[in-house]
Amino acid sequence: MFRTLLSAISRPGSVCPLPYPGEVSGQSRLLGEMLHCLMDNEVTYYVIEGGPVNLYDEIAGQTGARRADCATADFLIFPGGDSRGEVAGARRGTLEYPDNGATVIYQVDELQETGGAAALHGPGIDGTVTPLIRGLAPEELERLREVNAEYPLGVDALFLDNRGSVMWIPRSTRIGRG
Repeated sequence: MFRTLLSAISRPGSVCPLPYPGEVSGQSRLLGEMLHCLMDNEVTYYVIEGGPVNLYDEIAGQTGARRADCATADFLIFPGGDSRGEVAGARRGTLEYPDNGATVIYQVDELQETGGAAALHGPGIDGTVTPLIRGLAPEELERLREVNAEYPLGVDALFLDNRGSVMWIPRSTRIGRG
């Protein structure tokens, strides 16, 4: 799991299948397994209002992480593929510690490496890629572009789809129009 996540962050816009989606049924179970790899009792998390009620308890039980508000959480989780603008309030780090920016996790329907309207470029990308993220609210990539406009400040965005694949768009990746 960890190696797959490292591969995804080092190659922004690429779709990386998680190692055992067949053994873990359901997207919320996949999310739990992924979060177990990323989180521990030293980090905080936020789930958007209206998300699955039991998700808070599942995350705390599996990881030991603590709940926080959107502005202070280390991880922000948006199960419906839409932050409803809340990503704008995410922690972006400081110039002294830019790595203190939050990681935003979106659950979406499907990830594909081509066919999207946004063009990604930056470290780890050879030229430009145009990933398609089905189930992501149309304005969400624009919101991420705005949040990450003052690099090195910003957030890292991780996407999990229904098939058990992930895609990462770190704050160093520029999001343009395709």
